[in-house]
Amino acid sequence: MRPRIAATPDFGIAAVSRDVRARFAAACEALGAVADVVPSAPDCGGAIEAFRTLRAAHIANGYGELLKSRRAELTPTVIWNIEAGAKLSAEDYLNAEQRRTAIYRSFRELFSRADFLVAPAASVLPWPNEISDVTTIDGAALETPIDYLAVTFIVSLVGFPVLTLPAPRAENELPFGIQIIAPLGCESRLFAFGRAIENKLGFSHRWPQLP
Repeated sequence: MRPRIAATPDFGIAAVSRDVRARFAAACEALGAVADVVPSAPDCGGAIEAFRTLRAAHIANGYGELLKSRRAELTPTVIWNIEAGAKLSAEDYLNAEQRRTAIYRSFRELFSRADFLVAPAASVLPWPNEISDVTTIDGAALETPIDYLAVTFIVSLVGFPVLTLPAPRAENELPFGIQIIAPLGCESRLFAFGRAIENKLGFSHRWPQLP
């Protein structure tokens, strides 16, 4: 029986570049050789705001003392996140946890009708090392320094098992990968599917040609 795959380029809310959307569409077309791929996504409304809140709270709690004693050694992004966490209230934190629970339940509902959920592994294609954070996507400014990570941190927010694999690409294309997300407790089935598409469809690492 062919696996049922739900596919989303952005979970309905994440900023994702045009280039990534095109590569993801090609990857989904390739997956269609071994699975039934249907556009679908869990309801992730509020996921970005919930993650921002929870991340800031935990970073402030774990590293807040460093802001007092070693501020000069911290990156601007870490400083921003510690300061954001220091401004949060207990109500902010509890509201974020409540939203996380609702999104978790939406993921569980989706897996009642799909074996796996696939999404891009990054919102943009690889960028130069001298750029530390992605602050715009396709010319549109992002609201915070972590928003370019939304397509992956949404999965981290709910904690479902995920396997990331490179997608097939032409010689002149930059690397691109997909996330394959599975229901809780289905890691063995997830790894077996990953191995199958590695072998059958070329979703596997390829070393670049060196000059």
